[in-house]
Amino acid sequence: MSFSGSQIPFAPNGLSHYLVANVAPPTPVQILVSQGQTAFGQYRIINNSTRTVFLGVGGTAAQATARAAAIVAGTPQDTIVLVPGAVEILRLLPAGGFTAASPGGAADVYITPGQGL
Repeated sequence: MSFSGSQIPFAPNGLSHYLVANVAPPTPVQILVSQGQTAFGQYRIINNSTRTVFLGVGGTAAQATARAAAIVAGTPQDTIVLVPGAVEILRLLPAGGFTAASPGGAADVYITPGQGL
């Protein structure tokens, strides 16, 4: 029986990265799923804090920074909300830039590229 990358347990496929989200998002980092890969990949993202984090992901540093913004009622935002203690596996572009904002103060975010759920 054959399984696609989205039907197997998550397996790391690259280095884990550590971001400190804060009121002003840090400089975005590029996190590759694997060298030379052009398809989508999965990322395991952990919000290891007691604060809500707004994750910005984009093809450029400017896109990632613009998307790392708190959502205001009535104004949709292209951000990924990570509640305190969240562990998410998301399917994203393999060469995305990542950054994060945390209006409540410093929050630890870990991102590991890989394949699977």
